[in-house]
Amino acid sequence: MMEVKRVLSVGKRLQTILEEAERESQQRLADAKRRSEETVNKARTEVEEKKVKAQRGAGIDDLIKAEENRAKKEAEKIKAQYEQKIEAIKKISTKKRDRSVDLVVKEVLP
Repeated sequence: MMEVKRVLSVGKRLQTILEEAERESQQRLADAKRRSEETVNKARTEVEEKKVKAQRGAGIDDLIKAEENRAKKEAEKIKAQYEQKIEAIKKISTKKRDRSVDLVVKEVLP
């Protein structure tokens, strides 16, 4: 009976660890999306300001496209960095889960 309680206790701890890792990875993903959107919006604002200043100037459309492309690339770069961080967090939670399972096996099996 005591061993069953230990297993349940370790299982609950494992579940808590996994839930925390999931919440953290979701938060980081949301942060990455927010930052990429902010970067794109900032670039669009800058392009609009340049467009207004250069009214009737030549090459405005090319300038807008170039700035939007630059912003998209920067946003994708930021998003990729955060996705790498999220993957690292997921690996950490997997390692914790594996350690917890090993602990349970050692506690239950002689």
